[in-house]
Amino acid sequence: MVTGHSMGGAMAAFCGLDLRLSLGEQNVHVMTFGQPRIGNAAFASYYSKVVPNTIRVTHEHDIVPHLPPYYYYFPQKTYHHFPREVWLYNIGLGSLIYMVEKVCDDSGEDPTCSRSVKGNSISDHLTYYGVQMGCDESSSCRIVMDPRIVAYSQTDPEGNIVLSRHPSKSILKLSTDKGLEGNSL
Repeated sequence: MVTGHSMGGAMAAFCGLDLRLSLGEQNVHVMTFGQPRIGNAAFASYYSKVVPNTIRVTHEHDIVPHLPPYYYYFPQKTYHHFPREVWLYNIGLGSLIYMVEKVCDDSGEDPTCSRSVKGNSISDHLTYYGVQMGCDESSSCRIVMDPRIVAYSQTDPEGNIVLSRHPSKSILKLSTDKGLEGNSL
């Protein structure tokens, strides 16, 4: 199972796709929290066929699942979520507030789920199921990787983890005279 939050959610989705296509894994499950849109309608359709066991959890007015914006008048040209969304939202009955989990339709853009509200909340992005996402100290956050993937990883000078099928080759070619030269694989 691959899980991720926000941009980690986007990376988790791409990781699930890569596990299916590159490694031929058959039983891939992906669950993301507050994932942004990562492709157009054709990509969303392809992804949902290749990685059907995917759940995107969204929370109330979380801003990130609304990014990049969905332009309903250009449905084939705009970024589009893939199914299956589970939308978490609160309903109030008097002084009682209940969290509801709504399982949305298979469109990826169900107008009765997170698309039914404005995505304008950062705080809704930071808490899912009552769990605070993130960490207090950057040194306490760790990426957990399958041991088979670790062999393909290295850390760049800024501390970013870079995954490559060719870890011995340089990812970036730096020149002190001109700055960043570009990618070399």
